Amino acid sequence: MAKIIKIKCTNGINLADAVDDIFFELMDQFHFVESNQPDFILFGPYGNDIPKPGKYIRIGYFCENILPDFSICDYAFGIPSEDEIRNKRYYRIQWHGLNPNKLIKHLTENDIDQIISQKTSFCNFLYSNKVSYREAFFKQLSKYKKVDAPGKSMNNMPSIDNQFTGGIWDIKRQFLSPYKFTIAFENYVYPGYQTEKLYDAMLCNSLPIYCGDPNINKIFNTDSFVNVSDYLEKKTGIMVKTLERLSQQSFTDYRPATHNGFMQKAIRKIKIQGRNLKMKLQFNNLDFSEVIDSVIEIDKNQDLYATYLRQPWFKNNTVDMGTTNKEHWMTIFNRK
Repeated sequence: MAKIIKIKCTNGINLADAVDDIFFELMDQFHFVESNQPDFILFGPYGNDIPKPGKYIRIGYFCENILPDFSICDYAFGIPSEDEIRNKRYYRIQWHGLNPNKLIKHLTENDIDQIISQKTSFCNFLYSNKVSYREAFFKQLSKYKKVDAPGKSMNNMPSIDNQFTGGIWDIKRQFLSPYKFTIAFENYVYPGYQTEKLYDAMLCNSLPIYCGDPNINKIFNTDSFVNVSDYLEKKTGIMVKTLERLSQQSFTDYRPATHNGFMQKAIRKIKIQGRNLKMKLQFNNLDFSEVIDSVIEIDKNQDLYATYLRQPWFKNNTVDMGTTNKEHWMTIFNRK
């Protein structure tokens, strides 16, 4: 019989989403019941509804590219590596909103032929937020062929919202499916920070052109997609590392509506400038010519494109069980 867990979800997280996106590996072990007298409070990073200390266990789920704040929780889950945070109460989030088993490939040669036949469009760029290094890549690749951009960033076509049916993720994946390539650039490059931008392209067999987590090769087989950092001279000198460390957002930085004093605004602005400078230094002043040459070669060579499709997303086509948090969650929920 599954153990009943009395829980309250707050600050941008509700129980239904938590069950689908966070606890999907735990449903055979626990039955989650929303309660106003909880044993556990799970809170996200989206606001200021932070639980005060009480007769419950506070779990901070910092599922954005920010540093966790241990002053407000008993346990924290977040983006940076556990080696970086160095706290026994911290666990890194690898899979949020995705069961990684869905990325295991079982493609036959007939499957590959069918996928290629369905790739009727070149490349897409689906983003709302304007990010300098991401838009620089879009502009450079667009000199070769038109890249479809239905979002607010670099928009050159109608929005996809009314073109497809279903939920937001269903609509996105329907849009991605006919494209040979998807520009999957995170909004910032930071160790451990990887998102659905990569996973959605993989689920649609739209070859990702990925730029983001520099440690992506620890999780994925980088022969299965275009990994931008493999083509650029890696600049990880003292200046880059210092800017990366000093410019990383804290939980306070991430809540400008709540923390809006003069000093906090100044710190936030300085950090933004630091992150932008770090990206320019790290990516050769945003010259992506070698990456684009590789994309062009793959686009023109169907056999080469098929070679990428044959490659498994994961090394050995298996999920590294060390990347899941099932055991960590079980330890926490069995404390009461």
